[in-house]
Amino acid sequence: MERQFLNRINEEYEKVKMALYLKGSVFLGALLCKMDFVWTEEVNTAATNGVSLFWNPKFFEALDFDTRVTVLAHELWHVAYMHMARIGNRNPEIHNIAADHVINLMLQEHGYYMRGFPYYMDIKYTGWSTEDIYDDLMKNPSPNNGSNKKSQLSGDIIPLPADKSIADVISKVVSAVTTAKMTNGAGDIPGEISLIIEQFLNPKLPWETLLYNFFNEITDFEFSYRRPNRRYSDPILPGMAGTTGLEHLIYYLDISGSVSDDNILRFNSEVKFIKDEFKPQKLTLVTFDTKIQDEYVFEEGDSFEKIIVTGRGGTSLFPVFEHAKKNNPTAMVIFTDLYVGIPMESPLVPLIWICIDNKTATVPYGKLIHLTNDRHVSEGVTNSDDFVEVEGSGISAN
Repeated sequence: MERQFLNRINEEYEKVKMALYLKGSVFLGALLCKMDFVWTEEVNTAATNGVSLFWNPKFFEALDFDTRVTVLAHELWHVAYMHMARIGNRNPEIHNIAADHVINLMLQEHGYYMRGFPYYMDIKYTGWSTEDIYDDLMKNPSPNNGSNKKSQLSGDIIPLPADKSIADVISKVVSAVTTAKMTNGAGDIPGEISLIIEQFLNPKLPWETLLYNFFNEITDFEFSYRRPNRRYSDPILPGMAGTTGLEHLIYYLDISGSVSDDNILRFNSEVKFIKDEFKPQKLTLVTFDTKIQDEYVFEEGDSFEKIIVTGRGGTSLFPVFEHAKKNNPTAMVIFTDLYVGIPMESPLVPLIWICIDNKTATVPYGKLIHLTNDRHVSEGVTNSDDFVEVEGSGISAN
């Protein structure tokens, strides 16, 4: 690329950047400052992989000034929406088109110049999410997917380089959001982006994964790649070998009337999974409502059989904590819907709450997992040092 030509388009690009800043979007301006920029003829027009912006210099030179500003904003919004991380198993081309509809409709609403060349911008998709537009396009394919002509920006979402991950994209977006909030410029950030950030920063994981994290921190299990984990299809995911850390696990099952029969039946398979995978030297299974109803003790070599539920009255956790105090477990798990008062004094042992069908429930100490019917969860209070935390106070019991 000739130096004179490069100097000229660099000067023009700086003017485009300044025009974008003057548009008043603190968020986009902050995000732009965090992006790498590359002139390259390896892309036909403009593109982004989430960490870099790419422009074909000849394409840039052919555009009028207002369209250059629009294209720059368009690529930045792909990063802001983290579209490169949301493709999943979808058709990349159709997903890119769906993403373009979302962005271009928003740009038009914000007063950007939208007549430089054809854009994917069907007004019927106003207010739709990228995924909803994608589903609609897949069900109702059309030659140009909602545009009279094929967009010149088609295919402008490209893969991340091998040395980068989606975490690098998220960090740029989160940093830009923080900057915008600090300068009272967060008003132009779509609510969908906040939700996306939340999903990536607090992902819904299989609850077995969180149990692994919980038990790994309190045991000295060794991982063995010779014995694969049967719960997962990935053959390289390790199973556990060794039994030296989890001496006595007590698992408390809430069998009160507010916990459904389906969830109690489901509980049997979950307890079996814990016993088989974490191999506590001793596992005590305790059912309770307003009192302790039944108690089953399994040594390491014992087989687990389906439990029989009796009781089905109200709920109280005080008998549970009295039981734990007397039996001094290595760790305890409480499976409950948490429609119950929680004793103020913690049991002072590692504790994990598995809460079913009560999304608003909170706990004053321990680790909280909200379990849903799709077997995905979100985490609650946790303290990786001692597993006992008083929420909001910073005071932990040792």
